[in-house]
Amino acid sequence: MIKRITSYIDELLASSSFKRADMLISKKTESQVQAKAIPTEKPSIRVIRSRSGAILATLTYTKDEARFQISPEIDLRRDDKPFSSFLLRKVLEAMSRDDEERVRSGELDSEKMIKYEIVFDGDRVSEIIVKNYRDEARFRDLINSVRWTLETVSGR
Repeated sequence: MIKRITSYIDELLASSSFKRADMLISKKTESQVQAKAIPTEKPSIRVIRSRSGAILATLTYTKDEARFQISPEIDLRRDDKPFSSFLLRKVLEAMSRDDEERVRSGELDSEKMIKYEIVFDGDRVSEIIVKNYRDEARFRDLINSVRWTLETVSGR
C-alpha cells in the first residue's frame, strides 16, 4: 500500500515539475519570435560643438538613453570643478533626487527613474551615459549642461 502511494506521489510530482525537452524548445522559439517582433529603436547621432565650432562630444541617443562620448581633445578630469560640482551635483544628482521623491510619492515608477553612469579612462572622463531622461526639456538641459561643462574645461 505504501509503495502504491509513494509511486502515485512520484508520478504527480514528476508530471508537475518536469518538462519535456520538446516543450522547452517550442517555448524558446515562441519567445525568440516575440523578441524579433519588437523593433529596436535606431539611435540618432548629434555632434555637440562649442560656440567657436570645436567638437566637444558626440551624442548618441534614443528616447530612453543619451550617450555623450567626450572628444579626445577635451581633458575632462573627475575632479574638475565644472564636472564634479556643476554637472554631477547640480544637474545629474538633482534630477536623480527629484525622481527619487517622485517615486516615493507614487508619481513615478522606480523603473523610469533617471540613472547615469560616468565612464573613466584613468582619471579622464570619456563617456557620460544617462538613462530614462524621459522628456524633451530634461534632454535639452542635459545637452546644454554637458556643453557648458566641456566648453568651460576646454577654455582653460
